[in-house]
Amino acid sequence: MTTPDDLPSETNKAEIDFPPKSAAEFFQLGLTSAQLGMPDKAASDFEEAAWLDPENHEVQFNLGVAYLSMGDFEQAINNFTKAIELKPGVADMYGNRAVAHAAISEDEKSEADVAEAVRLGAPPGGLSSVIDYVKDQRH
Repeated sequence: MTTPDDLPSETNKAEIDFPPKSAAEFFQLGLTSAQLGMPDKAASDFEEAAWLDPENHEVQFNLGVAYLSMGDFEQAINNFTKAIELKPGVADMYGNRAVAHAAISEDEKSEADVAEAVRLGAPPGGLSSVIDYVKDQRH
């Protein structure tokens, strides 16, 4: 027999209802897909979240990361730029955009983003290593 205490409360329910309906639900699905190493599925989920909540900087940033990991550098730059417009002053946004710029040989833009990321607190050594690696891969 089930008593009222045995029934799931709203706080005990899974974070995501199926099918997902809200930007937050699609965002959570995207994060899970990214953690499972499925950037294409993550991008799809983040696109749905962005459609429902286009002014959410976290959605735009994570969408950029998904596209960056898939090698769609131009789209990653677009999403990182939108995230920066929505919430300026976040080092990771500039650092990731710098990587995308470096991947498509936009070195001046990459250097400007690196400088801004470092100014905002990104560790210069780590970012330089990633940028150097990306530049080596494009040759």
